[in-house]
Amino acid sequence: MVDLMDFIGRKLGEAAIPYEYGEWTQEISYPYFVGSFLESDHRYEDGRTAGTFTLDGWSRGSKIMLLEASDRIKEIFQDCQEVQDARFFYVRFGGSRIVPTGEAELFKITITLFTYEWKGE
Repeated sequence: MVDLMDFIGRKLGEAAIPYEYGEWTQEISYPYFVGSFLESDHRYEDGRTAGTFTLDGWSRGSKIMLLEASDRIKEIFQDCQEVQDARFFYVRFGGSRIVPTGEAELFKITITLFTYEWKGE
């Protein structure tokens, strides 16, 4: 799982998406994104494991920054794959939605990525 999280983090970093896994620990500047991961315990017949990666983004003043970042993330993960140390990662964009925050100037988006990993021998 760590290698998969590193892969996603690297791809977001290459696109200049301000991102951290688990919680934001840097000085706050908008927009920023925080990731979480739900791993499935099911192993498919072909050896594949799957999971759902959720990316929550925050901005103040405008939703446009979040929507633009979502478009970039969608482009990155349209067909994103990599082989790394006898592992094959495939991550695809699953969708995004604006989530109400209850504050007039604070905006949130949730982006879903579906992950797949195959381990070789």
